Amino acid sequence: MKRACFIIPYFGKLPNYFQLFLNSCEPNKAFDWLVFTDDMSNFNYLENVKRISISWQNFQKKVQEKFEIKLSLEFTKKLCDFKPTYGYIFSDYIQKYPYWGYCDIDTIMGNLDKLLPLNFINKYDKLFSLGHMVLFKNNSKINRVFMKQVDGKEYYKDALTQNKITVFDESGNGKYNIDTIFVKNGYKVFHADWSYNPRVTPTKFKNVIYDYSTDRFYTEKLKKTVCIWDGKSIIRYIFRNKSIEKEEFLYIHLQQRNMKLKNGVKQAKAFAIIPNEFIPISSKNLNNSEYIKNIKRYNFNFHYIKILWKWKIQNRFFKKG
Repeated sequence: MKRACFIIPYFGKLPNYFQLFLNSCEPNKAFDWLVFTDDMSNFNYLENVKRISISWQNFQKKVQEKFEIKLSLEFTKKLCDFKPTYGYIFSDYIQKYPYWGYCDIDTIMGNLDKLLPLNFINKYDKLFSLGHMVLFKNNSKINRVFMKQVDGKEYYKDALTQNKITVFDESGNGKYNIDTIFVKNGYKVFHADWSYNPRVTPTKFKNVIYDYSTDRFYTEKLKKTVCIWDGKSIIRYIFRNKSIEKEEFLYIHLQQRNMKLKNGVKQAKAFAIIPNEFIPISSKNLNNSEYIKNIKRYNFNFHYIKILWKWKIQNRFFKKG
């Protein structure tokens, strides 16, 4: 039985590692993905990921038809504020699923089938707090919760009509978001952060963890690690003095990282995810500690310099605007 369908509108050129995202979705047989896009590049869409071809203009029109208020959807990055509305907008596509959700494509999926069993997710109306993955129980009432008031205010109207990103889709950036609406209206929400979410600025991976109890993000100290996709799961190996510890994550989120693709990685049954490259590895040797120790962990790159330069240019642009 299918458990959930993720809805992903994306316009413009898809990431160079989108095929790896698709490959990581394929083993999760209980989950489907719908990708609304105008990018007709020749990716190998697998059985549980369906591409729906639509232009940006037609998509804007389709969204506006569902609302009486005049929406502000002038640029594609504004879509993050519309994520909580997808169950309402695309209800015709998801009728057979008990849950629906949204997720980002700068991710590699882990073992959702194992980590999100139906008897677990059935306890909640909403799961997770960060915009790179959220799940909702799929019914007409819950798909309209984003319209509910909090202290007499309708957050969604501000979020969907402003010509700027308000971060309506996730916690951690103030209280005017979908998570607050669910909590304040008495719905059951699962808040734990199960993602591997490397901090944007350092070149090396330092995991950032969201703590709902404090509404803050905490950055781990740098650890000697290597992250792999083993054909089904996202596993982080942590190297201690004479031992190797394993941690499993729901997915890895590679925000604002320009990732290189080593030859053969698109066809690989397993690969390492290092800053900032995907490297094919042998799936047959992942129980061999010596093999794990010898997997390449770092790659020389200018990520830190590039990201700071990018932000500097963006700040100049917005100041001029």
